[in-house]
Amino acid sequence: MKANAPTVAIIGRQNVGKSTLFNAIIKEKKAIVDSHPGLTRDIISYTLQYNDRTFRLIDTPGLDLSSGAELSDAILENARRQLEEADAVIFLLEYPSPESFDQELAAFIRKLSKPVIIAVNKMDSNERLEEMSNFYELGFMDILPISALRRFNINMVLDRVVDLLPRGGGQIAEPDLTVSIVGRPNSGKSTLLNSFMGYERAVVSDIPGTTRDSVDDYFNFKGKLIRIVDTAGIRKKSKINENVEYYSFTRTIESIKTSDLVIHVIDATMGLTDTDKKIFDEIIRAKRPAIIAINKWDAIEKDDKTFETFRDKLVFKLYRADDFPIISISAKNKQRISKILEHSLDLKEKATRRIDTPSLNKVIGGLQSKGRLPQLGNKIRIYYAAQIDTTPPEFKFFVNNVEFFRKDVIRYFEKSLQQAFDLHGIPVIIHLEGKKQEKKKSGRSGKKK
Repeated sequence: MKANAPTVAIIGRQNVGKSTLFNAIIKEKKAIVDSHPGLTRDIISYTLQYNDRTFRLIDTPGLDLSSGAELSDAILENARRQLEEADAVIFLLEYPSPESFDQELAAFIRKLSKPVIIAVNKMDSNERLEEMSNFYELGFMDILPISALRRFNINMVLDRVVDLLPRGGGQIAEPDLTVSIVGRPNSGKSTLLNSFMGYERAVVSDIPGTTRDSVDDYFNFKGKLIRIVDTAGIRKKSKINENVEYYSFTRTIESIKTSDLVIHVIDATMGLTDTDKKIFDEIIRAKRPAIIAINKWDAIEKDDKTFETFRDKLVFKLYRADDFPIISISAKNKQRISKILEHSLDLKEKATRRIDTPSLNKVIGGLQSKGRLPQLGNKIRIYYAAQIDTTPPEFKFFVNNVEFFRKDVIRYFEKSLQQAFDLHGIPVIIHLEGKKQEKKKSGRSGKKK
């Protein structure tokens, strides 16, 4: 689905500074920047406003990939598809002069018949500005000198962008739901994204680490606008040595923290691994609603008991997995994809719901009266409870003694509230406040007789 706001694509050769320019324009470090050629593989996008105009900026891979390069055909096909849908193009060149492939790109841009802004990057000094005449041989008359790294002339680029974009419309509504897809490399995250989108939005291959940046886009499902984020596969920390791996990891963790919901994709053919456990720990730590999607279920030999057996092993090995929906899917064959989305919308609605205080205290009173609390239950007293936040729901218990509320006691109340208020799939957070102790008096009050 194409967004309602116009789209502006940054294109150019590898290593001319496209991702640096993308970050400079949006004023965030969203795209991974490194000197390694061919780092950007997928289309990275960001919606921004400038001078009361809204548009979507996309960062594309370097288009001078050789035909024999890793994933080159899939990367270039994805980039060209996005360029054909773009409303305007920023053609980025690099000091000191055009290279042969720049001539090819110039011809390609002319065939697109789209408004174009020509920018020459790394113009960091007056001496370099004197070399601007080298670029007029490409046949474009209006060329801007810039430095993406130093943010030189970035506002001038943006002024040209808004002048070229079509007038009217151009607004992207706030999504009804933001979902992040996380998991190990090759678990099927990008395939799931493509299944949601209905076309090959992300590059998919059997090569681990194909996705490096977090890739996001929008689509509609049952009248709701959903923002979906495909994250880089999280690897073992021992393998996070290079800058690229480190920034991929941090982007993934950031996506988990800022999403309404997380889909944790687990490869059914591989089973649960230590890396899956670490990923799930990050979801729990971020206190996000989640769905566990057991992918590649079509590749498993099974009978009517296979799923329950797999699920039981998962719950046994993965602490708190029982708190969340566990769904078997095939991202490749689009099996139970709609079920994932229906659960996601349902969890978003439940996570934002407020429970009225009388109902909450009635449930807690019933739990205490049943006498099924863990050890120390006869000493535990909850005088009053109230919900203090949503997404996830957070509750404050006013109690007699905080020390009596050990982890197993708190866990008991978490599970009980999940069941009582239909919060399966949503973390329940409980805060405690003990009874205020009166200050001890040093002696009897009153005058000495």
